[in-house]
Amino acid sequence: MIKKISLFHPFSAQAIGLKEIDLYYNHSKPHENALRYLDKLGYNTGISYFSGRLLPYSKNVEGVKKRFFPITTPLFKNRHKWRKQGSLVHYLSNIISPSDLTIINMSGHGSVYVFKLANLLFKKGKPYIPMIGGLNISTNASAIRYYQQAQCLVVHTEVQKKKIEVLDEFKYLDIRVIPLGVNTSLFKPLEIKPKGLRLLYVGRISRLKQIEKAIDALHYIKNERGVDCHLTIIGPKSDASYYQELIYRVESNHLNDRVTFLGSLNQKDLIPYYQNASLLLLPSKHESFGMVMIEAMACGTPVVALQHTGGPDEIIESGVNGYLCLPEDYSYKVFDVLTSDSLEKTAMNSRESVLNQWSLDYTADCFKSLVESVFLRDS
Repeated sequence: MIKKISLFHPFSAQAIGLKEIDLYYNHSKPHENALRYLDKLGYNTGISYFSGRLLPYSKNVEGVKKRFFPITTPLFKNRHKWRKQGSLVHYLSNIISPSDLTIINMSGHGSVYVFKLANLLFKKGKPYIPMIGGLNISTNASAIRYYQQAQCLVVHTEVQKKKIEVLDEFKYLDIRVIPLGVNTSLFKPLEIKPKGLRLLYVGRISRLKQIEKAIDALHYIKNERGVDCHLTIIGPKSDASYYQELIYRVESNHLNDRVTFLGSLNQKDLIPYYQNASLLLLPSKHESFGMVMIEAMACGTPVVALQHTGGPDEIIESGVNGYLCLPEDYSYKVFDVLTSDSLEKTAMNSRESVLNQWSLDYTADCFKSLVESVFLRDS
């Protein structure tokens, strides 16, 4: 009998600051590729989300079936609030016909619905795997039962794993590291970068991302050091008030003609911006992995990120394939890197490190090993 594998994202697009169409074409790309690979090996795979629509529906995206289930909790107010969502339709579908393996992609805090679903799957003898995003994790009774009843846990970096396994409740759990890969045949460098200095930020417009540091770096470079530069900011506006604060910061620093906000773009449309940028700026407070970082590096664009923020600490070897610094030094570091003679060498190293460690093929192989070990243990 063909084994059915479901990758479940227990949230709607709006809950993470996206539009539903973004989930069709721009979300979960490394997972999609891994599932296509598993399909070729004879598994039946699919991806599930919540939706604000009234009825369930499905969408085939380049050979991957994505299913959308209506939110029934909360029904009206705060319907798209993060970690508060649930779907009776999705739950009933798992009562009637659960997958042979469910991979649940959620933050380390989980949610009431996730715990409820996992308990159902456990009682029905169907294995599930929490795929944990972020560096923080809950240790309340419901969360601990959720993790301890799981077949294993998946994180994306060794930094995440080390932070989790020191906790008493997780010492004896099976924690696997599966890095997220990028299509290096699409995300690749230009033969010759265009002239001019270009800074790039890609990600949600969210206070957690500290985009003001990118604007402050541009202000320092152009207005204090007299070096002409441009900053492009790409990503959905998940925090409207924060976005207005950024606009005011740009205007008050007289940078209107040197900052461009582009909103959300399809993943493939991002490639020219990565390729043309001198640096990708990633001043986030924390990044569980940082997919944009891998995409930029694959295009030969080094990254300047903050130390002790998660994924960047593991992926970037500062001064070799990218740069790490303290928050208070961010503007100075961006300027130093942008005007250094070693930038071209760092760009080459960025590309090489992605080819060696973060390709789509490697991610797919990791998923294959994960799935095979689960079904072997379950047999």
